[in-house]
Amino acid sequence: MAVYRSRPLPFITLPREVLLNGNLTPTSRLLYALLLSSLDVDMEFSQIATLAGLRHPDELSPYLEELAQIGAVEVGDHEGRGSVLTVHEMPVVPQQRTHTCVPCEDCGDCSCEYIKGVCRPCSEIRRTNDQAKRDIDRWKRQLEAGATYAIGQHAARLHRWDCPTLNTPEKGMARLEEQKPYAKNGGYYWSRLPDLYTADELRQKGSRKKHCAVCGPDPL
Repeated sequence: MAVYRSRPLPFITLPREVLLNGNLTPTSRLLYALLLSSLDVDMEFSQIATLAGLRHPDELSPYLEELAQIGAVEVGDHEGRGSVLTVHEMPVVPQQRTHTCVPCEDCGDCSCEYIKGVCRPCSEIRRTNDQAKRDIDRWKRQLEAGATYAIGQHAARLHRWDCPTLNTPEKGMARLEEQKPYAKNGGYYWSRLPDLYTADELRQKGSRKKHCAVCGPDPL
């Protein structure tokens, strides 16, 4: 289950060991505060440099190095993302400062900021694929049990199980395949298959739904 921050707080908390570190220049302390403040904001390095009183982002390098020496930030290469600046809300000890990027088992991109070994998009793909498998298994069990009537997602009409207007395992899987290129942008989802019923089940439910005009299911 993915966990998201609902909204960023309007303030940040700075550790004393950074603010009171005599080895840091005033600009480094200010830069650290700006970096922490920008974590939830879409801010370019050029903007951060300007706020730190510098003329160009390239001038940030010596101050980033100061922060890296105390474990407040890290710069490292990450699969599929290039060079990444990691800002620690609490400075980390030397043994924890440098880690090798952990590529995603599925796509090979960096998985460090989510579940180590699986990036967020691929985790969502796995979850959706599992959902699809469970739904298809349920649909097949109902069909094998003799269910020949179907009620779709909107539950507006009664259909035959093989009505061409309804979703099927084949249609659903084909749609997932088409969505794969958009999975990293949240465009990968499973459309639930219709619920299947036998005539007896519908009679017991007292179903009075209108019949689909396309497939024309048998009267109950």
